[in-house]
Amino acid sequence: MSLYRADLHVHTSASPDGRSSLEEIARAARRAGLDAVAITDHNLCTPVPERLEGVLLIPGCEVSTRAGHITGLFLTRPLPAWEAPPAPEEAVAAIRDCGGLAALAHPFQRPGAAPEKFTFPLDGLEAANGRACCKVPRANALAAALAEARGLPPVGGSDAHDQAEVGNAWTELEAEELTLDGLRAALAAGRCRAVLAKNTPRLRKGLSQWTKARRAGKGLMKAAAYVCWCALLDALRPLGRNG
Repeated sequence: MSLYRADLHVHTSASPDGRSSLEEIARAARRAGLDAVAITDHNLCTPVPERLEGVLLIPGCEVSTRAGHITGLFLTRPLPAWEAPPAPEEAVAAIRDCGGLAALAHPFQRPGAAPEKFTFPLDGLEAANGRACCKVPRANALAAALAEARGLPPVGGSDAHDQAEVGNAWTELEAEELTLDGLRAALAAGRCRAVLAKNTPRLRKGLSQWTKARRAGKGLMKAAAYVCWCALLDALRPLGRNG
């Protein structure tokens, strides 16, 4: 068995708010010392080669459900295209049907989220997310506690929306080999731990919202104001190691 680092929550420019290409993401992952990254664009199964820049690429998708976001990891075929957010149980069943594992993403990143909301079946729970602490400082701690309470494998992902964020959080996996099957087996067996390297500055989130507004051609003033607000908060109250 060997230990491998995999950032299991990364967005490319295929996401409406993503700011870096797949090639840029792969190069950033290599620089960060990662062995693998999961490409989890919003409600989109972006096709990926098996490896790029020497980094193993894990096919995935972040599904917006009625109970929050769920990442499908190690997908062997694309998920169905839902016209409206599905029930979480439906999303998990579809992910599993497509050969993947379903992990609950950043469950406590918004104020007021209660553990009782997340009682549906899961294969893992994101206990370290690089962006989760922007509004709720204890978001990752709460997620880690829920993962332990439910006996779910804890996973980590940067939730990167540009190359500068890749590797801010990752999953350490004890696997027999650095392959999709090897890492999937390690996660399914719970041979993993979530690692937070650092919290992503709020400004990065502001910039991704600006990108989303610019592409949509609306809400530009609001998005610009949000970028300025995020920069101000970073200056006045920078996020520490634990938010």
